[in-house]
Amino acid sequence: MVQAPPPGLGEIDALVHECWSRPPRAPDRALPVIALLGRPGSGKTFALDHFEAVTRGAPAARVDFAAADEQRPYEVAVHLAFLLARRHSGLKPLRFPRLLLGLLAVQPELSLIDREQATRELRKALRQARSRGVSVDAGEVSSIIDSLGLSPIPGTDLIIGVLLRGFEYMPTRTFLNQTYHWYGTLGPPTAMDELVELNLRSRSTTEEHREAVDRRLCEAFLADLRAAYGHARRDHNCLVLLDNIDHSHGTRFLDLLVRLRAEHAVSHPGTYDPLLIVATSATTRAVPGPADGRPSDPHIQVADRASYADWRPRADAPPADWWYPVRLRDLYEVEVSLEAGRHPLHATQLARATPLVHRLTYGHPWSVQQVHTAIGELLAAGVSDRDLYGLLDPPVPGADGDPAHRPPLGAVVRDYLLSGLTADQRAAAIPLAAARTPSAAVNSGLLNDLSEHARDTVMLELRNELWLFAPVPEDANTRGGRGPSGYLLPADAPEERPVLHPWLRLLLLEELAGSSARADDPAAWQQAHHALRAWHERHGRPLDALYHRLALNELDAVVEHFAQGFGAADAAPWLRELYHVTAAPMHRVQLTDAQPSHNAGRLAREHAPAAYAEPVTGRPLAELTAALWLAGDPRNRLPPGRPELNYKISAMFRQLALAADADTDTLLDEAARFTD
Repeated sequence: MVQAPPPGLGEIDALVHECWSRPPRAPDRALPVIALLGRPGSGKTFALDHFEAVTRGAPAARVDFAAADEQRPYEVAVHLAFLLARRHSGLKPLRFPRLLLGLLAVQPELSLIDREQATRELRKALRQARSRGVSVDAGEVSSIIDSLGLSPIPGTDLIIGVLLRGFEYMPTRTFLNQTYHWYGTLGPPTAMDELVELNLRSRSTTEEHREAVDRRLCEAFLADLRAAYGHARRDHNCLVLLDNIDHSHGTRFLDLLVRLRAEHAVSHPGTYDPLLIVATSATTRAVPGPADGRPSDPHIQVADRASYADWRPRADAPPADWWYPVRLRDLYEVEVSLEAGRHPLHATQLARATPLVHRLTYGHPWSVQQVHTAIGELLAAGVSDRDLYGLLDPPVPGADGDPAHRPPLGAVVRDYLLSGLTADQRAAAIPLAAARTPSAAVNSGLLNDLSEHARDTVMLELRNELWLFAPVPEDANTRGGRGPSGYLLPADAPEERPVLHPWLRLLLLEELAGSSARADDPAAWQQAHHALRAWHERHGRPLDALYHRLALNELDAVVEHFAQGFGAADAAPWLRELYHVTAAPMHRVQLTDAQPSHNAGRLAREHAPAAYAEPVTGRPLAELTAALWLAGDPRNRLPPGRPELNYKISAMFRQLALAADADTDTLLDEAARFTD
């Protein structure tokens, strides 16, 4: 039975299986280093868990560089060889004679003084290991290593023992004849001369010598793989899963391996090693080249377009780049609904909450799980799915200890999402969220009072950690209405600058509003939006200035602006501007338990009293503006399946259509988008 991939990873699963298989007509082909790039919580480890499960019983290995001790590249190769050499039913086990011989040669206690003595010691080591037979267990392996007088690199005694046992049925002379002369082909007169040189360099502290040892043993690892696949038909390549390669030893190993592949492709055209590597990283810095994490970065492929043919358009030439960075995507709405099925006690109610969960998190996989768990606990406590406004305020679900002393869910999620940033960079990220685009916050001087390190690096860090997002078209679709997204954009609309991921931005805005760490500075929200409003006004950007005026509760100024433009022959530009401005963030104090439609009326009365007093166009325009502003936060669109705020928006559009002198049908069409 084929195991289905986790939600959101279907395209990645197809890509890996396409590369993992060995087509009968072209079994020997170049294979990429697939680098799965994603923010914290994007499903990178889940992907490797899945591939480890579905490839069980085939040559596969997995290493987590975040959990492993610092390793040199050749030690990583030895670790992988140990895992790939495991026996599997119906498959001839992989052997690594070249790597084993080189590994024995670099052991410090082997007295490689001259050729004859070295040959005797190596043969003795192999004979004694072979003589113990296949019954040797893990404990006995250590005694074998001790009896040989070897002092292996830390943690590799078991590895060496298992690699030695792979040759128990092969005479020592045969093993040496097949393997020994691979050494000495690159310069030294004989194989033993090179092995002696390897031993001497392994004892050196010179970086050049250490790199030479790493290089030669990694070459041996790849040569052994090519030889093993050259002598037997196999349906699948070797699969190596490397988690968290942005740790330094992971990057060093892959850089060396890719360099060796490129050199071999030039010196031996058409021959490639059968090693598919799937690696994960939370930052683009692990991937060489110009990739920087922008939403439209051409050097990083999006998951739904990734394929072997995309990576290797020319099969008759060596790959131009062995790396294939692929950006993991967020979950689609239907996948969020499927995830609700993981909570059997509340599966039906969580499925109904899908519009709320998806719009709140924008499908960020880990956050979807956290929010589902939180909603489940609220439902168990008797909270209706119509009343989830304070979803991010309760303590973290399932955590131990007194709930009164547990941090709120929103704060825990925010800290997890920003786990790759330093403390001062996190502090800088908070005011960035006030701006529609982070670049506006930087240009307006909003970060000037922060440390120089934070000012200079926070944008770069957010981009490298893939937290920049393509701007979302502002229209009825983003406020809970029906129909396509982006229908109001003009055909020649210029590409907008990237924005913060909407889920991260919402959590940062909660922090800016004084929900936790900045509670001692209640003016932070006002200061940020006043500064941004003034900057946009100085640069002749009236709509963006209105955007920040609305964030400051200046609803009257916004309504006055749109009253002046109401009734134009073409209502589409007016609508486009209306949605643009009402996408402004709303201070969390406006998120109350009162019905959002009642809140819309209250905001209109309190903050736009002059317009509210005029019943024909002023009042419906004021209430419509307030309602669209409220609808920008998905927590105001409750109940999730049929947001009652939609009726208010639809009714106000219809009233304005009755009062319009032109393009009434466009306003009526817009009203219909909010009608079930």
